[in-house]
Amino acid sequence: MLRSVRLLPLVLLSIVLLAACTPVYALAPTPTAVVPDPSPVARAAPILAAPTPPQAVRSFDPAPTSAVVPSPVSPTADAADEQAPTEEAAEVPAPEDAPGATGVPTPTPRDPATPPRVGLQVGHLRSNELPDELARLRTSTGARWGRITEAELNLEIVNRITPLLEAEGVVVDIIPATVPPGYDADAFLAIHADGSTSGGPRGWKLATPWRASEASKALMAAVGSAYGPGTGMPEDVGGVTFNMKGYYAFSWRRYTHAITSTTPAIIVEMGFMTNAADREILFGQPDRIANAIATGILDYLKARDPNDGAALLPPDYPVMRALADGTIIRAIPQDNGRILARVGPEARIVPFDLQDGWYQVFTRVGDQRIVGWVREDQVAPTNEQSVFPTPTNP
Repeated sequence: MLRSVRLLPLVLLSIVLLAACTPVYALAPTPTAVVPDPSPVARAAPILAAPTPPQAVRSFDPAPTSAVVPSPVSPTADAADEQAPTEEAAEVPAPEDAPGATGVPTPTPRDPATPPRVGLQVGHLRSNELPDELARLRTSTGARWGRITEAELNLEIVNRITPLLEAEGVVVDIIPATVPPGYDADAFLAIHADGSTSGGPRGWKLATPWRASEASKALMAAVGSAYGPGTGMPEDVGGVTFNMKGYYAFSWRRYTHAITSTTPAIIVEMGFMTNAADREILFGQPDRIANAIATGILDYLKARDPNDGAALLPPDYPVMRALADGTIIRAIPQDNGRILARVGPEARIVPFDLQDGWYQVFTRVGDQRIVGWVREDQVAPTNEQSVFPTPTNP
C-alpha cells in the first residue's frame, strides 16, 4: 500500500508527459459553400470527357412573364422564323412589327468606356417554357446522342466560352432559348449542335439572318475563320438551311422575343452529335470548340469600328419582278454560273443581298423553293410588301 502511494506521483507525471507529447487532431471546419445567385440558367452536370473546372454561370434573366423558345433541330435544319415566302404567303400583307419590337432604330455610337457585350444563346435550353407567340415550337427539343441532349452540350460549350471572353473584358449574357424582348448587344451567337438520322453527315456551319447587316457578315467571317483551323473539323459546305437563316431569334419584325435589328448575329452549328468523328471533338475536346468560337468573337470585336452605325443596319430591298423577257437565277453571282431556274415576270423575287451588281434572292418555281443570284439589271422593283410567313415546325 505504501509503495503504491509512493508510485502515484510517478504515474501522474507520466500521464501528463504523454498528453503533452500526443498530437492534438482538431476537426477542420467545413468550407462555406458558395451559393450562386438564382439564375434562369442552371449549369448542366459535366457530360464531356476531361471537363474544365465548373464555371459560375451568369445569365441574362428574361422578364418574369417571358418563356423560353427552343430552336428545334431536325436532321437538316434548326428552328425557322422568317422562311422564304411561299405561294400562299405571297398574297398575305406583311405583318406589323410585334408589340414591343424595336423596329429599325438609328444606330448611335456607344460610349467608348462601355465594354462590349455579347449574348451567347444556349440552343434549346428550357424549351418547355415557350412564350405564346412561339408556342408552335414548344415540342421541339433538338438533337441528342444517347442520353446527352443538345441543350446539355450547348450549355457545356457556352460555359467554356464565357470565361474566355470575360478575361478580355467582354460582358457576357448567357441566354436560354427565350430571347429577352428587344435584346441588344455588340454580338449575338445562337450556339447549337446538329443531328442526323444517320451517322454520315458531319461538319460545322454558320449562318446570318436572311437580310444580314455588314456587321453580321463580318461576325460570321471572323468566327468561320477561327472555327475550322481551331477545331480541325470540316465545314458542312452547302449545309445552311432556310431554317437557319430564318432563325426565330433574328426575327425582330415578327416577334417581341428577338434581338434588335442592329445587333450583329449568327447561328452556329458546331458539328453533328450523330457523327463519331465530330463527337470526338464535341465531347472529347470541348475546349477546342470553345476556344475557336471565343477567338472568332474577339477577332470580330477588335476589327470592327464601334462608330460605324451604318454597318449595323440590315438592308431593306423591295420585292422584285423579272423583266418582260424573264430572267435567269444562277448558283453564283457570275454570268457563267450554273443556271438554277428561268423565271418570267409573274415570278415574285425577294432579294436578301446585293454584291457587285447581283442580287441574292429567293423565289419559288412550282413547288420548288430556290435561293440564287440574279443580275441587278434583269429585275425591276415593285411596291409589293415583303412577306414574313409563319414557318412550319421542323
